[in-house]
Amino acid sequence: MSTTTTRKARKDLLATDAGVADLVAKFEAGTLPQNQWTHRAHLAVAATYLREYAFPDALARIRERIQLFNNRCGPREGYHETITTVFMRAVAAYLETHPIGGVAEALPDLAATYDMAWLKRFYSADALASDAAKGGWVEPDLRELEY
Repeated sequence: MSTTTTRKARKDLLATDAGVADLVAKFEAGTLPQNQWTHRAHLAVAATYLREYAFPDALARIRERIQLFNNRCGPREGYHETITTVFMRAVAAYLETHPIGGVAEALPDLAATYDMAWLKRFYSADALASDAAKGGWVEPDLRELEY
């Protein structure tokens, strides 16, 4: 299967709420393959948690689960607190202003709006690469966040 075909297949998994629920269940169980832990998958889990839990609980849950996932998958970039918090805040703001029937319905817009290019409008590469940003919340150094 080509890389393009593989990406399309993964994207299609998140095209339905059943697919999102399956991905979240695998993420929770620690059985999600590493190659399926994409930015879109992060957003799907974030939106699911934010629909089920108050923001502080959703943030704590995704923080814990990402760290468990990273430990299971072995050496990688590692957990990044600032990036996780920024995207959780962005998804929360989106969900507050965009009533949706299900997470799959919101994913195309979330992924198009809140991508890494969006993040880099607010944070320099140096700020994001810092140990402070990886280990805790760091305010943006380029401009104030917009949600």
